[in-house]
Amino acid sequence: MSLDSAVPLPERPDVAAEAVRVPVEPGRAPVVLEQLQAVAALLDEVPEVVHQLGDGQVEALTQVLLRLHGRSAQVAAVVTADAVDRGTVAGSTAANTTQWVGRHAEASGVPIEPVEAKTIAVVAEACRERKNAVIAAAVARGSCTVSTAGAALVNADKVAPVIPAADRGEVLAWFLQLDPALGVKGVQALTRKILATYATEALSAQDAKLEQVETLTWGTTATGMTRLVAELAPANAAVLKAAITAGSAPRPATADTDGSGRAGSHDAGRTTGADEPRGKDAGGSVTVRDERTPGKRRADALMELITAGAKVAAGDVAPVGSAATILLTMDLSALTDGIGGATTPTADVLDAGAARRAACDADLIPVVLGGPSQPLDVGRRERLVTKGLRAAVVIRDGGCTFPGCDRPPGFCEVHHVTPWWSGGETSLTNSAMLCCRHHQEVHRRGFMAQVHPDGVTWDLTPGRMPSHTHAAA
Repeated sequence: MSLDSAVPLPERPDVAAEAVRVPVEPGRAPVVLEQLQAVAALLDEVPEVVHQLGDGQVEALTQVLLRLHGRSAQVAAVVTADAVDRGTVAGSTAANTTQWVGRHAEASGVPIEPVEAKTIAVVAEACRERKNAVIAAAVARGSCTVSTAGAALVNADKVAPVIPAADRGEVLAWFLQLDPALGVKGVQALTRKILATYATEALSAQDAKLEQVETLTWGTTATGMTRLVAELAPANAAVLKAAITAGSAPRPATADTDGSGRAGSHDAGRTTGADEPRGKDAGGSVTVRDERTPGKRRADALMELITAGAKVAAGDVAPVGSAATILLTMDLSALTDGIGGATTPTADVLDAGAARRAACDADLIPVVLGGPSQPLDVGRRERLVTKGLRAAVVIRDGGCTFPGCDRPPGFCEVHHVTPWWSGGETSLTNSAMLCCRHHQEVHRRGFMAQVHPDGVTWDLTPGRMPSHTHAAA
């Protein structure tokens, strides 16, 4: 689910009944407490016995542990709210609710991060107020993470003045009806989208203030490394992320064999294992995978950008191309009238002014109209996707479309749903974005998909792809 599909905003759910607290059955609470304490004790045994489980049991155990992890934070907020109501927190020596939560976490033997303790405390305090009944009900039933609840509470205060006709409960309901996978980032992005739609000038003014207080600092860590810390306004952050992502994809290295089947990398920038060949070409060379971590690839991409920019600034080379390539989804009015906002593939929302500024010196691909210079359907004339077609697929799919995968567009390929070699066209309606792994899996198992205007639905029945034993499209 993309952020765009969350607008127009959904109807407010009926939460009147959900907001009522149902008393616990008399005598049941002590039993629940005792059983939970037994579960907590069992958790300490898991590391010693996990090797005794089969693959299916390990998966089941992982699901149970993750449920306990997420649900316990929600229930902790509910219990903390009750402790505040009955005066337990006020009667303790804790200075505030956050400190009360932190102390009990430390006493349990498993301390939590201060920011997590604060989030639980803030949500607990807020759930006691009638105006936040929607959040209280969602946290109690487990349909909303504590972090998302905290973000919704903060951002509701920003949205409410912009839409006077909507009360606070309705605004909170909008946030809670977002896809849970979007999390805090989705709440923040929807807030910016609402502000861009109903308060363009306010959002532009807010971002202008953010640009004035942007910072970049660095310091030396205990290991001798230098840590860079940057705080950037949304528009500048979008440019930086787009530029780094474009240069941080894995780069397999080519190496020659010495007759024994071993290979030595020709890439002086990194060392790759000699026993990691992925394929051999007719010239006797092999391809070895890029073993750099994602963080290392991003660091290398940043250094490449800085090195190239330094050469241009010093006059050693002439600038070539545009500043950056940015994909923005926007209404035509955002460019022509400066009304509304624009959304990047990573769900960053830019105000209309930022989008128009980007159009001056960036390689901007505004998804407004296809236009004669960016055809979205090239039929059988082209074997590979064009730049315009890939942009359309990125905007529609937002990353790998395989069920359960969250790989971003920079690590994905455009897959022909009906393979080229089976008569499939290179078109938007025959394209789906897949990461490298799932692209291989789709061809290996012969999966097929249905392409809709707003996304892709996969049929994971093996063998549905025409002539699926052929080479990948």
